[in-house]
Amino acid sequence: MSNQDKEQWLGNNDACGLLQISLRTLQSYRDNGILPFSLIGQKCYYRVSDMEQLINNSKRNLDERRKI
Repeated sequence: MSNQDKEQWLGNNDACGLLQISLRTLQSYRDNGILPFSLIGQKCYYRVSDMEQLINNSKRNLDERRKI
């Protein structure tokens, strides 16, 4: 498997930076099943691909609302 095939994971602070949200909002996303995560020990990790999908879905929903 090449490095390109490996999934990239980020911790809480990096995920907040990428999504431009607060730690509390990130916790809400976890609690409500909006953003999948993995818990390793006491730390949460998020796939970059899941965060990109969340961003794209949010943009798509915003575009659809603007058409109405």
